[in-house]
Amino acid sequence: MTNINAKNLADVRIVYHREGFESPIGHLVRSRMESVVCEWLIANGIAHRHASEVFAVALGPTRTPAIYVPDIILHDKNKNGKTVIIEPIQISAPKGAGTKVFAAFRSQMKDKYYIIVVAKKQSARSIMKDAYDAFIDFDKLHLLKRRIPFPKL
Repeated sequence: MTNINAKNLADVRIVYHREGFESPIGHLVRSRMESVVCEWLIANGIAHRHASEVFAVALGPTRTPAIYVPDIILHDKNKNGKTVIIEPIQISAPKGAGTKVFAAFRSQMKDKYYIIVVAKKQSARSIMKDAYDAFIDFDKLHLLKRRIPFPKL
């Protein structure tokens, strides 16, 4: 990404450590919501990986380097040629940089990635609209089928 040199990227990669727990199906997840989304993806035959990539993004006018580690990236599904990222957000008001990092990533990589946020409907107002391409209410997870391309049978 622009204005982030290799040294800054290396520094960012070093400080990242994924915390979480093993879901019932053996994937490392950070929240119950991520676990439920994972189980839904598996039940629907959608190959995915968790926290498998680390991106450096430039935040704000000072272009401060920050890390963005997508929760879920789909393997073989894309939306309009873009890789699909799914971000389950379990808390009602994301802390810290929270969705600012999603928004910065989306702004800088909008040609390559399609971000779907899954959260409770009442959380929608606390999530920056620039942070995602699609919002799915967690209570209507089945609507993911409309956002992820499935082959016609």
